Amino acid sequence: MRKNNQKQKRRSGPARSSGASVRPPMFIPTLKVNHKFRFLNSSGSTKTITRAELLNLYCMATGTTTSSRIIEAIRVKSIEIWTNPPALGSAPLTVSVEWVGVQAPSTIISDTSMGVLPAHVRTKPPPRSSDQWWSMTGQNESDPLMTIIAPTESVLDLKVAIRFVDNEAASSGDTPTGANSGQVYYNYLDGIAGATWAPVSASVLP
Repeated sequence: MRKNNQKQKRRSGPARSSGASVRPPMFIPTLKVNHKFRFLNSSGSTKTITRAELLNLYCMATGTTTSSRIIEAIRVKSIEIWTNPPALGSAPLTVSVEWVGVQAPSTIISDTSMGVLPAHVRTKPPPRSSDQWWSMTGQNESDPLMTIIAPTESVLDLKVAIRFVDNEAASSGDTPTGANSGQVYYNYLDGIAGATWAPVSASVLP
């Protein structure tokens, strides 16, 4: 009986604190997302991608020949590339990604098709290299980040972290030709000037 009375007293005592905060938690208003872009190679070639080309991946046309960036900061998380299987009896196909960022070791990741199996590469920026840094408007936009070698019809997935414009003035994007003002466009991975890696999207920057 004594033990039962002690249990009842403990249950009827003051309620313990739930640990709930007495104020709202910290809040970050900047819009941020993780996103995967997909591109299709229309012409096998060697392409070096810069910070500016990443920042121009998503733009809004402000006229027929002008656009503004929607992305204000972007960071590469990974790249994955697949080739087509080689035709029967033809030479193997090779795909490679070389990380060439400033203050980064030149690191090449490569794969070659075998038989009916396509070549496939998946890679992340080398640890502690500038390829891991954020690319931001007005800061070292001409820096090369990666060199991609892939045959025609290769598919590339680019996973990135993105921060959208937050109280900054609009920044000029890539220069389109015949765009519709107010339309939001995806851009080529290598920009309009290259136009080799086309985005898999319904609205591509002209």
